[in-house]
Amino acid sequence: MGRTTSGRGRKDKAAGRKRQSSKAAVSVKKNPPTRRYARSPSKKRVSRRRKSSQSTSAVRSWLRLIGKIVLRASAVVFVVLLGALTALIIYARDLPTIGDLEMARHEPRIEILASTGEIIGIRGRDRGPSVDIESLPPHVVDAFLATEDRNFYHHVGINPVAILRALVVNLKAGDIEQGGSTITQQLVKNLLLTPDRNLRRKVQEMLLALKIEAIYEKDEILSFYLNAVYFGNGAYGLEAAARRYFAKSPQELTIAEAAVLAGLLKAPSRYAPTHDREAAISRAEVVLSAMVEADMLTAGEAAEITFPSLEDIAQQDPSAAYAADYAYLKAREALGEIQQNITIHTTIDYAAMQSAVHAQQDLLDKYDLNGKKVQSAVVVMDENGAVKVLIGGNDYLESSYNRAVSARRQPGSAFKPFVYLTALEEGFRPEDLINDQRLTIGDWAPENYKDIYVGMVPLTEAMARSLNAAAIMLQEEVGRSRVVDVSNRLGLNINDPGPSLALGVTVVTPLQLATAYLPLSSGGIDATPFLVNRITAEDGSILYENRPEQASKRVLDGDMLIAFDHMMRQVVTSGSGRRAGLKGHYAAGKTGTSQSSRDAWFAGYASGLVGVVWMGRDDDTPMEWGRESISGSGPPAELWSEVMTVALKNIPVREPTPYIARPRSDGLLAHLKTLLGENRRQEKPVKPISIEDLIKGEAARGTQ
Repeated sequence: MGRTTSGRGRKDKAAGRKRQSSKAAVSVKKNPPTRRYARSPSKKRVSRRRKSSQSTSAVRSWLRLIGKIVLRASAVVFVVLLGALTALIIYARDLPTIGDLEMARHEPRIEILASTGEIIGIRGRDRGPSVDIESLPPHVVDAFLATEDRNFYHHVGINPVAILRALVVNLKAGDIEQGGSTITQQLVKNLLLTPDRNLRRKVQEMLLALKIEAIYEKDEILSFYLNAVYFGNGAYGLEAAARRYFAKSPQELTIAEAAVLAGLLKAPSRYAPTHDREAAISRAEVVLSAMVEADMLTAGEAAEITFPSLEDIAQQDPSAAYAADYAYLKAREALGEIQQNITIHTTIDYAAMQSAVHAQQDLLDKYDLNGKKVQSAVVVMDENGAVKVLIGGNDYLESSYNRAVSARRQPGSAFKPFVYLTALEEGFRPEDLINDQRLTIGDWAPENYKDIYVGMVPLTEAMARSLNAAAIMLQEEVGRSRVVDVSNRLGLNINDPGPSLALGVTVVTPLQLATAYLPLSSGGIDATPFLVNRITAEDGSILYENRPEQASKRVLDGDMLIAFDHMMRQVVTSGSGRRAGLKGHYAAGKTGTSQSSRDAWFAGYASGLVGVVWMGRDDDTPMEWGRESISGSGPPAELWSEVMTVALKNIPVREPTPYIARPRSDGLLAHLKTLLGENRRQEKPVKPISIEDLIKGEAARGTQ
């Protein structure tokens, strides 16, 4: 009975368990278990979940980074593309039209002919007929493709691979060793664009290349290219080059000849066979190697190729190059800007010109003047003013500066004839006397050659012996202003520099001096020098014609010139110009040497032709070497004789009008003749005379 539990007791126990359960629940809430035990009782499962969570976080970080990079790169690409598109739009706005590429940038061809029809020069573009690729032998085309653009038939106008390859090569070399342009790009550069190197031109070049490739067939593009490129020596296009270097058509070119021409495109001046045969061969061998690499030629075939035809290539004939330049200049003066093909017909005697150049070179070699840097210039013209020979220097290929028409130099004693000519106009006669004696003019004390003075001397002898003191005294007596007037009347255009004028202390060009001497030969009729007879268009129509007779006029008295001619001939027969003598013709002229032999001249005339020879250095330094020097009586007189001999070859001899002297009968003349005889016997300096004494009459000239 005692162990029996009542109902109330059971309720109390149940209530107690419930309270304990609530307390336990509260205890759990207040003291939650650690995370490890709360999530899982398994340690492995917890580790996997942690790693998964870390991986997810890392991926998300990388994705966010990549997203940022892509976003920024997209922005950069967008900006670059936008800039490139803008640049393309800007550069494409003023692109030249392609049109007919055969006529693109077609510069006029100016053909210059000698008086007998020989071509003495071509200016502008020497372009022959267009060449069709289909008509050429395969090896000719291969030679150009192997060196210029092996992938020509496989690209679209530009070749990115070639551009990158060239960029790498050039960066390694530190210089431009290789180009990445395709033949199409080169065509654009040659025909449609300027050669400027800048981004604008390069972009336009690529755009036009793509456009050309879209319009024309590959063979057409290659034809345009070969008909346009420059091969040196004035030859543009394959036809002109084949004719210039090998005197044959492109269809007749051998493999060796094709290799030479293909090699020229890298540097036409350097590799031209007319300039350096060995360099041309060396470059052609590079072309052959390129053909072997491109499987266009076998190594055995290349090894057997020789270059015998180069032996027959004539060096560029420079004999008429200076004349051709001057003719072209005059044609532009007559026509203005030349916009069509024209032919310039000149007055040049081609045979005489060639002979004159050979004589020039022989004389330069004889005296080793090239080694001493002495230049020479020659002008020969007839009495109408027609220029027959014009040589502007020793070697046109070394220097194209035309000294014959542009070099302003002191004429020295070659000016003295104008002093004596003035005296004759003032009433003097060749037999009149002048005192060749020491003189002083202020601080200036001019000297005779070798300091020798002869006293009273006839004008004829004073000029023949080129006596300085006598010429100065005569000039001061007749008046310098009169000498200047006579000189300018004959075309010299000079001013009065003072008493030294008599010694040629002024400046003239060889052409000017020849022009001034012309009336001395023609009996007093002047003429304007000219080199161009007429200019014709392609259809033969005359665009310009020179009429020399319209400009001629009398500037000197013909009778007075008989006496003057007598004096000038004495210079050659017995005076300072004896080396200028001519066989079969009566020559008259005057030597000239400026101070310290800076200039040496001979100017004169014979049988209707006037000639001038000048020698000097371009830097105007003296032509003196110890005891040796160049004077007008030496090499210039010799060269004048050689040149005039060939120029007068087919010209009849002109007999001079004899001069009859009129001796004086007055006592003063007899006294002066006595003095002259004494001075000649003594041949020694006499007491110096001043200009003041001269003006007072101590250097008497006798009464009329």
